[in-house]
Amino acid sequence: MTASRTIVIGDVHGCLEELDELLRLLSVRSSDRLVFVGDLLDRGPDPIGVLRRVRELGADCVLGNHEERHLRYARHEARRTIDPRYRNPMRPFPPKELAEHRSLSKDDLAWMARLPVLLEVMPGWIVVHGGLEPGRSLSEQIPTRVIRLRYVDAAGRFVASDDPSRPPPGARPWATVWKGPYHVIYGHEVHDLSSPRVDRNEKTNAECWGIDTGCCYGGKLTALILPTREIAQVQAKAAYVQAPESFRASAHPSQAQALSRVSRHAR
Repeated sequence: MTASRTIVIGDVHGCLEELDELLRLLSVRSSDRLVFVGDLLDRGPDPIGVLRRVRELGADCVLGNHEERHLRYARHEARRTIDPRYRNPMRPFPPKELAEHRSLSKDDLAWMARLPVLLEVMPGWIVVHGGLEPGRSLSEQIPTRVIRLRYVDAAGRFVASDDPSRPPPGARPWATVWKGPYHVIYGHEVHDLSSPRVDRNEKTNAECWGIDTGCCYGGKLTALILPTREIAQVQAKAAYVQAPESFRASAHPSQAQALSRVSRHAR
């Protein structure tokens, strides 16, 4: 009997063709559990198609900051229709994203509104979109931070940054100081356009896997397969949006050792 797998897929961002190719590569079985790290929407060529494919699959997904933004915008617009004097305080969507937003059905919005911000997918393994603040229990994590976290201060608390590629003075990537007890899989931040980033705490062996490899920027769409820690990837068909220069940096040194223990393709 073939063992079931938990397959966690990184930020898809509208790349439906690549998602379908990855699913074919994985030969997904009915016994497998599919989990997405959020940010299904925006940037790529078919965000609505991606969201509805994930819904059709009956897959699990955590809330990404892009889904949260569309939900928040919808709430403001709903209030504006009731009260013409009300002004939506959010920055207007660009034309492409506005058209995308208007294509979301009530069922799509309701599905997104039910997404959790964190999900334990196997004993000891947590999936989030952004990250977790070290020193806080799961019940103490703040949802708006979980979906956006990149950097923390010396006390392990969320630090906002105007430029995600450059940490504020004294701040560090949260995954570099995470001590567990859970292993964490996350998206949200593109560390490299080819390889996932793996940080492992030397004392506790807690692992943090950043699996957003920038498919929408012309990178790869990545899946992490549990419990074996195998990696499956497909190359983007195109660079649908321009990648910031910082995303093209070399892989973090912690990747070399970790990736030597996993295969690049699903078996």
